[in-house]
Amino acid sequence: MQRRFFKILFSICILCLSAPAIGAGQTKEQEPFQWLAAAGETSGIIFGTHQLQPLSLQVKDSPPAEIEQEEIKIDAQTTRVTRRVFSVSLGGERRLIETVIEEIRKLPGDRVRAMRTTSRRDANGRFTPVQQEIQEVVPSGADTFQIKRTILLPGMDNSLVEKERIQQTERRKGEAVVEIDRIRYVPGLGGTWTAAERRVSQNSLGKDQTRTEEQVYEYDVNNRLSLTQQIRVAEWKDASGRRQWQSETYMPNIDGKFRLGSRITVIQSPAKDGRQQTTELLEKPGPAAPNEGLRPVRRMVEDLTFTGPDETKRELQILEPGLNGGWRSIYGQQGVEIK
Repeated sequence: MQRRFFKILFSICILCLSAPAIGAGQTKEQEPFQWLAAAGETSGIIFGTHQLQPLSLQVKDSPPAEIEQEEIKIDAQTTRVTRRVFSVSLGGERRLIETVIEEIRKLPGDRVRAMRTTSRRDANGRFTPVQQEIQEVVPSGADTFQIKRTILLPGMDNSLVEKERIQQTERRKGEAVVEIDRIRYVPGLGGTWTAAERRVSQNSLGKDQTRTEEQVYEYDVNNRLSLTQQIRVAEWKDASGRRQWQSETYMPNIDGKFRLGSRITVIQSPAKDGRQQTTELLEKPGPAAPNEGLRPVRRMVEDLTFTGPDETKRELQILEPGLNGGWRSIYGQQGVEIK
């Protein structure tokens, strides 16, 4: 069996980063396995639609911890990834508090089946499964894939039961258009499953520019759809080589007309002198004057320093507007990833 082992040390919290999506001109064979994300805008995991994502969707707050992650190639088709999370006392004592085991298997006909199980130490010191995710990728026609993801959580007797299902269809039309249709289901009455939300996006892909138009629908008690959000996403590379990503969300007013409700802008500078910086700006209407347009409410700055061929230092600052018109830091994270 082939093994890859690396250790991640974080002094404040864990940074959970998503794998980058496929860029224009790349093929799905080049893309490593990705778990379908249920939060935020739809994005392709077979036919990638965006390379950048908001920092706020990629960061998970956690207490001080050390992570050890091991990847084993069981056979030509199966990969197992084991992540062990340790709490660390001020005296440096390590205690295993969580394990995450992923098993990803490639099947004939471009199919993939993956299972991820998270277990945590309970009050009695025993490790108990607290979540399990099952994801299947199945081709359903020329340049069309169905992705199904099931989430299981503890039930009445703490055994894992299905709590959510997500089905995403990705369809590529030529080299420049990707259509994505995602439906989220929740348990209904009598053991049935009820559609709760549907997100549909049309993605126009270019070499240095991508545009997305997404519609978000919710189902009412009569299973009728109503449009609740409209999202416009653009990603491009400017003349200086910086990659920019911007998402605008439109919400309906009382009269049913849609107005701009929020904007997120992400700018990533190209790696230079062993460093790379990514900034994210969130803008929303002021609560006291919602009709006066958007204003900055949060800024995030992530600095990556490539300190060696197998080591990366990460620093993240979260800032909010200060009284003098500037920005003040309200939260910080830093970590070192060693492979």
